[in-house]
Amino acid sequence: MRRIADMADTGCGGRRRCAIVRYAGINRRAVARVKARVRDIALTLGLLFYLPMALRMPAAGALCWAWFSIMNPHRQVYGFTYDQPLNAIVAVATLIGFAFDRDRKRLPLSPVPWLLLALMAWMTLDTPLAAEPAYSWVLWNRDIKVFALSLLMFFLFTTKARIHAMIWVVVISLGYYGVKGGVFTVLSGGNYIVYGPDASVYSDNNQLALAVVTELPLLYYLARHTRAAWLRLPALLAMMLQVVMVFGSYSRGGVLALGVMLSILWLRSDRKILYALLALAVLGGGLSLMPESFFARLGSINNLQTDDSFQGRVTAWQVALLYATDHFPFGAGFNGAETPAVFHHYFPEELNRAAHSIYFQILGDHGFIGLAIYLAMLLLALREASLIRRQTRDNPDLLWASDLADVMRISLIAFYVGGAALSMAYSDVYLIVIALLVNLRALTTPATIAAQNRLARHRPSHRPSHRPSRGPESAAPARPGVRQGVP
Repeated sequence: MRRIADMADTGCGGRRRCAIVRYAGINRRAVARVKARVRDIALTLGLLFYLPMALRMPAAGALCWAWFSIMNPHRQVYGFTYDQPLNAIVAVATLIGFAFDRDRKRLPLSPVPWLLLALMAWMTLDTPLAAEPAYSWVLWNRDIKVFALSLLMFFLFTTKARIHAMIWVVVISLGYYGVKGGVFTVLSGGNYIVYGPDASVYSDNNQLALAVVTELPLLYYLARHTRAAWLRLPALLAMMLQVVMVFGSYSRGGVLALGVMLSILWLRSDRKILYALLALAVLGGGLSLMPESFFARLGSINNLQTDDSFQGRVTAWQVALLYATDHFPFGAGFNGAETPAVFHHYFPEELNRAAHSIYFQILGDHGFIGLAIYLAMLLLALREASLIRRQTRDNPDLLWASDLADVMRISLIAFYVGGAALSMAYSDVYLIVIALLVNLRALTTPATIAAQNRLARHRPSHRPSHRPSRGPESAAPARPGVRQGVP
């Protein structure tokens, strides 16, 4: 009876058991706090170790800058570094290292970097004239760093090794959330929406889905060209899980971009039957996991006239067009067209919304001139890919460059299609792809290849030894498998 009374009083099966439960809960929280601190300390120490490297080698700093910008690792430690401007610290160190770097600083012979520079200048000129300048300056300070990183890449990522290094950073950064989201979708049966890291460009499910779709062709390229055969199967598995993650995001724009990307990738492949069967298996398996709510979400595309979300986007597009027309040649500033003052000026009864389109986002924010510069940059980036394939067509040593240009073009097309329904004009992945594409064309021009061949012919086959000669009689015999003169 006393035990029953204790259970009734405590609600947990007795005082002793209740104390144990409370202690276990406190212990779990303490362990979680310790783990968060350990992760914070590890990230901070790693950053402190990396900063001198960024000062000495700005290309290495740009890799770290891109990693923080895309993956946001400080948002995964949940400790004192969560709200710290670590990305800004890396950016400052990289820019200082770039300023004092003795290497020749020259933009590639392409209009794309100049268009990017013109767009940055126009955004800066347009901001003081925004509908709400104070609000627009805050977003300018956030978004201009993304364009600054892309502009810096035109100067630094001019070799094959550096281009591949940045591709690995993009694939690992977004692949982390893609694989993690795919596993979550499988385990949850698709009943929950996959989101990105908090307080980041990819926190929204739609933006994360499109970013992962843009990254997938790059992962496909690495899987095909890696020398480590053991990496191919994990890369294939990662691709499958990331496809499932796009379904788990419930993003209609992401699914549309995924369909376009997979279709073009299949048309460009040389094993169409094999890849078709593999795609059917992955897509069929992924779709079989999803509940009815997912298909109802996709089915709303067939009823756009009654879809409130789509109609709200059409209204936002009209606001962007009307404001840009009334205030030609300027726009409303960063995210200015979606502020209540601007939105309700044209549609007082409607709820203010984001543009949900990279094209109308630029139009509403920076006017017709900003949109013209932006579209020219996007289209000329695709032209760069065509030029690369044309100038590497008859050179088997540049097959990697031809394939890389092809997958980067597919990435950009997928982003352009999916971006028509999402506000991602200020994201970094597609700008990184554009910068790498321009540098890849400069790296594979006939003049560059000829210069590299001449340098290779005149390069000595081994380094001369600086040690004093001991004579042939006293020379030590060479070890088997080791070339003389090579350290």
